[in-house]
Amino acid sequence: MSHPSPADGPTPVPPSWDPPSWAPPAAGAVPAGAVAPGAWTPWGTWDPTAGRTPVTLPAPAPAAPASGGRPVLTALATAAVLALGMVLAATVGALVLTGAADDVGQAIGEGMTSSVTEDLGWYADPYPTGGVLGSVEQFDPVAPGGLGSDPVLDGYAQSCFDGNLQACDDLYLESPPLSAYEEYATTCGGRVKQYEVPYCTDLD
Repeated sequence: MSHPSPADGPTPVPPSWDPPSWAPPAAGAVPAGAVAPGAWTPWGTWDPTAGRTPVTLPAPAPAAPASGGRPVLTALATAAVLALGMVLAATVGALVLTGAADDVGQAIGEGMTSSVTEDLGWYADPYPTGGVLGSVEQFDPVAPGGLGSDPVLDGYAQSCFDGNLQACDDLYLESPPLSAYEEYATTCGGRVKQYEVPYCTDLD
């Protein structure tokens, strides 16, 4: 078989599509329980064994009532309890560590005191009774001279030499460390050796 050639005549044109000659059913023409032709029904809502009769779906389960924010309150209460527990634990731990540190410090201090006393003898506490150790050899006072240029300290030194032993102690307290004023005050105006007595007034 060969294709028709142009010489055989014009190519036939297929007939155009015409709308159906039937009209859709009018409203109310579909019996109750039946599905109108062309109507769409969701999958699973009709029973194929009973024609296209829709199947009644069960009503959705009611939503669970709101709990009124109880989970949030429970979480907050749990967090508060945990925080309180941590604070209490930290407080107890701090108290325990503080007590242990005090005990350790006291033991170290006692050990150091004992060691110094053994190494230095009576020098560890030269004045255990708060006064002079036994009898103290005393000398004639020495007049101050060339101690410095401070008029106030010079006045204390002169009073110390004149016999005011409280002025000797005041000179020691007011004079610069390792100065000639301090050295003069530790001898109570030349009356004793350096640091022989804790206070010059002890010589009264």
